Amino acid sequence: MSANVQSLDEFFSMLVEEQRDIRITLASLEGSGQPVALDQTTQGRVSRIDAISQQHMAKAGSTRLSIQLDRIKAALERYAAGRYSVCCRCELEIEHGRLMADPATPFCLECSQELAEAKQLDMRRNTGR
Repeated sequence: MSANVQSLDEFFSMLVEEQRDIRITLASLEGSGQPVALDQTTQGRVSRIDAISQQHMAKAGSTRLSIQLDRIKAALERYAAGRYSVCCRCELEIEHGRLMADPATPFCLECSQELAEAKQLDMRRNTGR
């Protein structure tokens, strides 16, 4: 087996493992997003505010993890199609170090930077800055 194929198999394993870990974490966070009960007899206002704050953090964490799960699913689909490690924009090879840092990344560094700059420019235009 060539080093390149071995590396791709290692990235596949990393993606599957991260996918499993995220699903476990999401399952554990499921109850954290439930509405906070208003029971003035057992908890004070500060405790309830703290509980609401924790609820919001759990929802934000769940949203972030769900987005990452979608990115991993897309990377696994690219792997199955034989397109993993190829930039979705310019179709050049994604750098090995970049995949090590984020195995689910769909873009090479150059395209990622160009997209980030375009997004910033678009945000400036929309906010009038």
